[in-house]
Amino acid sequence: MTGTFDGTEHRHAYPRLYELMSALQVRHLDVELRASPLALLVTRRDSGARQTVTCKPRVTDHDRMWFFDEASNEPIAEAAHIVDAAVIIAGHLAPAP
Repeated sequence: MTGTFDGTEHRHAYPRLYELMSALQVRHLDVELRASPLALLVTRRDSGARQTVTCKPRVTDHDRMWFFDEASNEPIAEAAHIVDAAVIIAGHLAPAP
């Protein structure tokens, strides 16, 4: 982990990102947990494709925690659905057919 956690992020973001990190590593993706700002840097080993994932409340879903693509600020999946999020992220990083 780089940097230090300063506690400014939502209190439930760190455990959810940590769970997602484990689920992505099982799928043979390189994952780095960044502390400030809190996010996961996910990289596909063979292609170098990369995605940065954040976790924060989604206003349009009663402030439930969601994973978001940092670059586009698009929602990926609700943070309670770790496996779904891992599959979606792995799919984003997969080579086009």
